[in-house]
Amino acid sequence: MENNTQIDRFEDLITSRDETRAGFIQFALEKNRRSTPYIEDAKAFKVFASKANSPEDLLNIKEIRSPLLTASGLSDKALNYFTEQDKIQAIKELIDKFLKPAGNNFVEEAVYRYLLIRGDSLGGSMRNVVGALAQQKLVRTIISCMNILNIQYVWIDANNKKEWKSKPEDDYQIENSLKAISWTYKGQSKILTFNLNIPTVRNNVDICLFKANPEEFSDILSHPEKSILFGELKGGIDPAGADEHWKTGNTALERIRTAFNKVNIPVQTIFIGAAIEIKMAQEIFSQLKTGTLTNAANLTKDGQLVELCNWIITNEI
Repeated sequence: MENNTQIDRFEDLITSRDETRAGFIQFALEKNRRSTPYIEDAKAFKVFASKANSPEDLLNIKEIRSPLLTASGLSDKALNYFTEQDKIQAIKELIDKFLKPAGNNFVEEAVYRYLLIRGDSLGGSMRNVVGALAQQKLVRTIISCMNILNIQYVWIDANNKKEWKSKPEDDYQIENSLKAISWTYKGQSKILTFNLNIPTVRNNVDICLFKANPEEFSDILSHPEKSILFGELKGGIDPAGADEHWKTGNTALERIRTAFNKVNIPVQTIFIGAAIEIKMAQEIFSQLKTGTLTNAANLTKDGQLVELCNWIITNEI
């Protein structure tokens, strides 16, 4: 395609079996990394709980009140509705129904149940991690392209959204906290940012590009005419969910185009996905040919992602 030379046919967009396997491995490694604090907490919990001579003694060890409540199956959200007496009763039920029947292994039983509940919590949070990892890969590719092209930039840290920072000498892991990035190419200043609620669309958008300088960023949502491009980013690697991701993303992109057409502001749209199967690859390629989609890339294919990022950086829109 004209805007992405790495895509000549719809087959180029399809995620291969090897790329799918690599994506699952990356996700598994990240899940293991994020589980480390839970395991270390469980080790500490076991040390404190081992001071008890019987299951009932656990109630007298104030340091482990919180992990005991977790082992009881109660989430932090649920505990907001519990009185202190309710919490004690929940722990007593854990002791009577599960720890006493474990006999001398009551400490291990409490730790296992603690890990089981924390693991379930980790599984829920990992759904958000998928999107974060995808955004980090996109940001890292953007920055790498700028480094190769020797383009200077300023950026905003998600932890301090008011201050624009200069390009660091060491940009290690900058992608983990970058909220917005701004640069100038051939006299045109742009700002790329993520996960903004766009008033014109009345919805959150994954990728947002504006024709603006850093001084204009704080008020950018009040100026829809500065909008250049919006995109959907789908980082899930499971082929079983690919069509649903495309259906959701495509609907969102169509909503964006319709909303801006109503106010006579032409905007471009892109789609980036990790799991792209045959049918959706055909639909994406068809939209690229008709111009409905301005650009697209498979997140697992470095060539396509670099081409798309280079186009975002250097395209004189």
